[in-house]
Amino acid sequence: MFIAVLGLTLYLTVQGRDWFDALTQVTFNVVSIITTCGYASEDYSMWGTMAFIAFFYLTFSGGCAGSTSGGLKIFRSQLSFYLLIRQLRLLIHPNAVFVQHYAGKRVDDQLLGSVLSFCFIFFATIALLAFVLSLFGLDPVTSITGAATAVSNVGPGLGDVIGPAGNFAPLPDGAKLALSLGMLLGRLEILTLLVLFVPMYWRY
Repeated sequence: MFIAVLGLTLYLTVQGRDWFDALTQVTFNVVSIITTCGYASEDYSMWGTMAFIAFFYLTFSGGCAGSTSGGLKIFRSQLSFYLLIRQLRLLIHPNAVFVQHYAGKRVDDQLLGSVLSFCFIFFATIALLAFVLSLFGLDPVTSITGAATAVSNVGPGLGDVIGPAGNFAPLPDGAKLALSLGMLLGRLEILTLLVLFVPMYWRY
């Protein structure tokens, strides 16, 4: 969050904006996106391409473990990064045994597998939802960011229609229903809802 705030503040300052105003606006909007509060103090999609892409990335981050925020959650990103490092080390030392730790506790392969499974189904859901939205004639930016903000439960998307200065009212009813389903999947963290459709679940 500090890196995002500092980088965007410098970006706006270089463009000629007052540094204190830039810091205030950037901090509020970055915190709002990461914590999935859904507020926006101004249309940050108009700050430039770099800011546009930065806020799109922040849409996926979410809060910390145990919080009520949406998104991937920070701990999943950390564990995925640690797993990447371990895989790189295994390529160098194939026969070595590396014990993964997180927050001072040992992380077993089952938990890592669960994290990877969630990350896959998370982005697969966003990709599928974006495709469904495109069937209603929505432009690529609205479709992709709409799917991302719905599954992450962030609030505003990006672009002229559902960006910070817009809303979801102009969207077709079918698109709204699809987004509502995406929000439910994201809020229930997808796997919790999908397990209801596994036949084995009903046998026990």
